[in-house]
Amino acid sequence: MSINPTRPMRVRFAPSPTGFLHLGGARTALFNWLLAKQNNGVFILRIEDTDAERSTEESTGQILDSLQWLGLQWDEGPYFQSQRLELYREHIERLYKEGKIYPAFESPEELEAERERALAEKRNPIYNRASLRLPKEEVDRRLAAGERFVWRFKVPDEGHTDVPETLMSGAADCKFENAAMGDFVISRAGTMKEPGWPLYNFCCVVDDALMGISHVIRGQEHLSNAARQVLLYQAFGYPVPTFTHLPLIMKNNKKMSKRDKDADPAFPVSVSGRRDLGYLQEATVNFISLLGCSYPMEEEIFPVDVLIKNFNLDRLQKSNANFDEDKYLFQNAWYLRNLPREDVVERVKPFIEAAGYDWERAAPVSHGAEKWLADIIGLEIERCKLLSEFPAALSYFFIAPSEYEQRGVTKIFHNEGVPELLDAVAEALLLTTPFTKEAMEDALRRLGDAKGLGFGKIAQPVRLAATGRTASPGLFDVLEHLGREEVIRRLVKAKEWLQSNPKT
Repeated sequence: MSINPTRPMRVRFAPSPTGFLHLGGARTALFNWLLAKQNNGVFILRIEDTDAERSTEESTGQILDSLQWLGLQWDEGPYFQSQRLELYREHIERLYKEGKIYPAFESPEELEAERERALAEKRNPIYNRASLRLPKEEVDRRLAAGERFVWRFKVPDEGHTDVPETLMSGAADCKFENAAMGDFVISRAGTMKEPGWPLYNFCCVVDDALMGISHVIRGQEHLSNAARQVLLYQAFGYPVPTFTHLPLIMKNNKKMSKRDKDADPAFPVSVSGRRDLGYLQEATVNFISLLGCSYPMEEEIFPVDVLIKNFNLDRLQKSNANFDEDKYLFQNAWYLRNLPREDVVERVKPFIEAAGYDWERAAPVSHGAEKWLADIIGLEIERCKLLSEFPAALSYFFIAPSEYEQRGVTKIFHNEGVPELLDAVAEALLLTTPFTKEAMEDALRRLGDAKGLGFGKIAQPVRLAATGRTASPGLFDVLEHLGREEVIRRLVKAKEWLQSNPKT
């Protein structure tokens, strides 16, 4: 798509604060942000909070936090529609004076009855313009009497309205016959003294026009609104922006929706839910940038500056995007392994602390706490794919096992001579100096030779005693970071447990 050089690039993201920021909404925000950054434009944030019953400050705060976490900092705003009511009413008054809108007095029940008649007669159930045909004297009388009404926009009787759409260009979906559209409502019901709030389509047009929005990137579900909005732009004489309506995001052949809430805690649909689960900001931006957009690079992992350089509306795909959980998780694991280690450590810390683990207290005296934490995180970084997985993976560094993996008890602990072996290992490690993995490995291999045991026969019960598990990172890495006193304490505890729980 060619960018109009005569009009400054100004885009916006305009969420409704009726819940969390959905991953699909995050994609919309990202594409707008990328387009602005690539063209030295302006990214505007507008909160569309005219639905007073459903809009909440909590939702607004969560949306702002999610955008900031994603790194999508806005250049202007946030603007709140609830604070712009006078602007909207001025624009309604202007259209009324110009004869482009009119008050319609029908009740919801009357409108429903008319709709059912139209369907029964196989007519298009658009508004029948009954209020438009009222004599001016009657309209004035009813307005003066305080009757409730809505404002309706008078759609031209003939012709069609074209939506300047980049992604669906040339498709029939972008050409709307005016005669089939009907005079649409632009306000909620009210009176002249207590006017009803203007509705979404109207407020959106006024805001986009006054904010100088040149390009509107939003979800496909808004395409049906676009023709009405184009008519409003034309009625005011405002420039019509270029539209790009993004296809759906599908998962398991079903549309991902904000209405899904976060029903499955393993796969939340909100940005905040993914953040709290331990997905990284870099991975999230990388992943959603691929939802319906192709890039010239063969690889699918790239930093934001590469995204900015290569993003283009022409690269957007017309087909629905597939939300691939495996790809998302793979990318998250890749960033965990490849981000600077100190950065990963800082992100893991809140999850460790939230699990109730005091990493500063748990570190052996011989280790610096910060380095110790970084080291043990490094031991598990190849296995963990989410930040939230680290506390469970590292739990044995903070709490000595109170029970042991049953498979290990059966196959390892209940072998003959294990209590005596744990005693011998404890004695050997007590005398090992320095307490390093190289020195420990040498000591235990010599112990194995003396007892005529293969190394695995020693390593397996020691690992189970120290961690409670049959699998762990390198045994001597684990022992070194537990520290001599703690390792010997756990070996003794395991021996006592075996003596209290003999094989039956």
